[in-house]
Amino acid sequence: MVGEFVAIGRINIDIDMYVDRLPNKNDHIMCEKGHVSLGGSAANFATQATRLGIKTTLVSCLGNDVYGELVIKELTKIGVDTSCILVLDNHETGIFFYAHDPQNDQIVVAKPGANKFLEKRIFEEDTVVDAQIIHVSGSFPMMIDRASEITTNHGMILSLDPGRAAGDLDFDKILRHTDLLFLNSHELKEYFKIEPTESALRKFAKTFPGIVILKMGEKGAIATDGFEYCTSQVFEVPVKDALGAGDSFAAGFITAWIRSERIPQALNVANAAAALTIMHEGSQNGQPSLEEVARLLRKHNISIDSILKTFKPRQRGRRR
Repeated sequence: MVGEFVAIGRINIDIDMYVDRLPNKNDHIMCEKGHVSLGGSAANFATQATRLGIKTTLVSCLGNDVYGELVIKELTKIGVDTSCILVLDNHETGIFFYAHDPQNDQIVVAKPGANKFLEKRIFEEDTVVDAQIIHVSGSFPMMIDRASEITTNHGMILSLDPGRAAGDLDFDKILRHTDLLFLNSHELKEYFKIEPTESALRKFAKTFPGIVILKMGEKGAIATDGFEYCTSQVFEVPVKDALGAGDSFAAGFITAWIRSERIPQALNVANAAAALTIMHEGSQNGQPSLEEVARLLRKHNISIDSILKTFKPRQRGRRR
C-alpha cells in the first residue's frame, strides 16, 4: 500500500571529500577526511519523513549493481516503501562526488546513471492516489507534469523542491498546481528574480495557491502564503556536514504542516530536523526521529505536543 507521502526524484551514492584546497588541473590531492554515504534529494526526503513517522513511498531509478542492492537494503531497513523504485539492468546507480575546501567552496561531479531515466519512468495513477502528498525533488518536467495532473485530479497536495538546475522549468504553468514550494535564496533570485524581502515574498506567494518556503541556511527560514508571514531562526549546533539538510528541512516542514496546518510549527520542526541532520556526516546518517526533534525544540521552549499526539506510539519509536 502506498505511503502517506510519495517522494519522486534521485537516489545517489554520495562521495564527500574535504581537502585543504580544491584541485587544479592534473593535481593529485590527498585528504584526511571523507566518507561515502547514501544520498539523492528524494531519497533523503523519504528517509527523513519515514524516521519522523510518516510512511513514505519513493519513486526513483537505480542501477542493477552492487550500489543499487545496497540502497534497496538500507532503505528497506529504515522503512521506506521501495515498491516504486525501478531497477534497471545494464545501468549504474547514480554517483555524486563532492570536494570541499576550508572556505566552503566546492567541486561537484555528478554521474546521473539510472537517474537520467526517471523522466521516462511510468507509474500507474492508481498506485499513488491514496497518498496525501506528492513531493517532487529536482527538475523533472515530465514527472512534475504527471504529479500535477494526479494531485489536481484527486485532491492531493503537490510539493516541489526544484533544486539548483531548474532554470528550464515552466514555472508559470507549474505553480498553478503547486501547494508547497521550497527554494533557497539563490533559487529565488535565479528563477523568479526576487529578493528575499517580506514585501516581495508576500507578493510572490499570492501569485499561486500555495505556500513558498525559503531555506536560508544559517539565517533560518521564512514561509508565507501571501497573508501569513512566518520566520524561524536556526538552532545552533556543531556542524559536521550540511549535505542533505535541505531535504530533512522539507520533510520536517511537510510532516508538521500536514498534521497541524500551522506554518510556525512547521518551520520550527523543519529547522530542528535540519539542525540534527548536520551534526553527523552524510545526508541521512544524522536524520532524527520525531522525539529527537521534539527534545531539541523543548530546549528552546517550543512545544510540538499537538503534533506528537497525531502519531500512534509505535510510529514514533527511535530509529535503530
